[in-house]
Amino acid sequence: MRITAEDLTPVAFTLAIFVLWELACILFRIDSFILPAPTAVAAAMVQYWWPLLKNSFVTLWTTTVGFLLAVAFGIALGIIVGWSRAIYRGLYPVMIGFNSIPKVAVVPILIMWFGIGE
Repeated sequence: MRITAEDLTPVAFTLAIFVLWELACILFRIDSFILPAPTAVAAAMVQYWWPLLKNSFVTLWTTTVGFLLAVAFGIALGIIVGWSRAIYRGLYPVMIGFNSIPKVAVVPILIMWFGIGE
């Protein structure tokens, strides 16, 4: 398998973005509070690798549980709606209405209900 220039384009482009970012931070003397250089970000990731790893697993766990609950609820709702014409006619407007709401708008309500802690 030969590696062509086309195969390397995404890698080269990504590296170019990081180099430009680093140069911009150095040349324009951008405060690290505003925009840290990629080397500073990498150093912080190395320094705080354990909390990053721990919180990544927490995020993976909560995302997986939420996805599985959503799948179970969706399948159950689909079976119920498919089973009964009356339930379909009652829930269909609610489902369409909920579908038209941007999901980002629901996040503050969910945070108020469930909190953001572990």
